Amino acid sequence: MTSSPIPLSWEASYEQWKQSRYPSLLEKDWKTAFSDYPWISFSDSPFVALSKPLNQSRIALISSAGVSLTTQPPYDAEDPFGDHSFRVIDTKTPLPSWQVNHGHYDTTSAQVDYNTVFPLDILTQLAQNGYIGSLAAENYTFMGYQPDPRPFYEKSAGKILEGLRAQGVDAVLLIPG
Repeated sequence: MTSSPIPLSWEASYEQWKQSRYPSLLEKDWKTAFSDYPWISFSDSPFVALSKPLNQSRIALISSAGVSLTTQPPYDAEDPFGDHSFRVIDTKTPLPSWQVNHGHYDTTSAQVDYNTVFPLDILTQLAQNGYIGSLAAENYTFMGYQPDPRPFYEKSAGKILEGLRAQGVDAVLLIPG
């Protein structure tokens, strides 16, 4: 399990917000619901420099766009508190049919070409052309809309991190959705 970077002091603010804005969340009135959301800010960055050249590095892709294969369960875009699960996209299996389930951004482009939010084909080409060493065999997606990020850290982040480590990933390309 990955320890949560969410400050304990945030919890009370979040619970108060959740209680007062629950009706707005149910009505999908995002402007009202998030007008006083207790955003978390960080003063530091977890940046770590690459220990080897990019053309020798294994790269993984992680997207918060809500992309999944049609053979995988869709994300629950209707839950007012988000879906805290993740999906593994195996690069050995072509993406013949995918789905995007995310009710909090315009998914029009993603529905036409998943590379707009999960650039798997582009990274594959970069690896084939020697610009990156290799693409991880397993890459990850999740739904970025999560007003309470704690369940994601408790249930998903550690498993994703284990998968990245097991594959010997040197760097991750994070794609917002």
